[in-house]
Amino acid sequence: MGRECRVVVMNHRGTSKTPLTTGKLYDARDTGDFCDIIQGLKNSYPQAPLVGVGFSMGANLLTRYLGEQGSKSPLAAGIAICCPFDMHALAVAVHRKSLFNDQVFHPTLTSAFKRMAKRNYDVLKASSIGYDMDAIMNVKCLSEFDSLTHAKMYKDCWDYYRDSSSVAHVGFIRTPYLAINTVDDPTSVASSIPLGHFRENPYTALALLEHGGHLGLFTGINPEIWYLSPVAEFINGVLASRQALIL
Repeated sequence: MGRECRVVVMNHRGTSKTPLTTGKLYDARDTGDFCDIIQGLKNSYPQAPLVGVGFSMGANLLTRYLGEQGSKSPLAAGIAICCPFDMHALAVAVHRKSLFNDQVFHPTLTSAFKRMAKRNYDVLKASSIGYDMDAIMNVKCLSEFDSLTHAKMYKDCWDYYRDSSSVAHVGFIRTPYLAINTVDDPTSVASSIPLGHFRENPYTALALLEHGGHLGLFTGINPEIWYLSPVAEFINGVLASRQALIL
C-alpha cells in the first residue's frame, strides 16, 4: 500500500486449532469478540487509523459490526471480500443435492468441525450450555452441526441463519465500505446481495464481478490475487481523505 501498517488477525473461537477456554463457540451473528479486539487496539494505538478487512464469514461479521456501530464505528474503512450477506440463502444453496455439496462441501466442513469438537471435548462436555457431544461427533452436514451448537437458543438452525445475516445492516453503515463479490460465487448467492442498499447508501461501494467463485479472484498467466490492488487503492484513498480533512 506504500504505508507502514500493523496487521492483526482474528481467529474465531475454536478455529486454527485455538483451544477453547469456555463452552462458547464461534457465532456468526455475535460481534462481541470483534468489538473487544477493536477496543483493545484503540486503547493501545489511539492515534492509528484502523481498517477492517473480512473474508467470507469474516466479511459477514465485519458488515454486521459496521451496521451495528453506524456513525460510532471506530474503523476508518471496511472491506468485505465475498461476503455471504444472506446466511439463509447460503445455507439453502449448500444444502441442495449436488455432487459438490454431498461429496465435498459437507464432508470437508463437518470433518473440520468434528476435529475442533474433539480437540475441545472436555471443555464442551463440561459447559453449562448442554452440548450433546455424541450427536455432535456423528453429524453428517452443516445444518446438523449448527442445530446442535450455534442454534441451540433458536427455534432451528434456519432461524439462526436468518438472524446471522448482514443483508439488513448494509443500509446502516456510516464508514467507507467496499464489498467485492462475484456472480458465480456458490456460497454468496448473487440474487441475495442487497443492491438497493448499496445504491442508496453513499458510504458503500460494491464491485460485482462476473467470475471468481468464492475467494478465487486471480488474474494473469502466472496467477496473482486480483483484489489486492483495488483494496490497497481504496484504503489509501480513504486514509488520504481523512488526512486532508485533519489538515
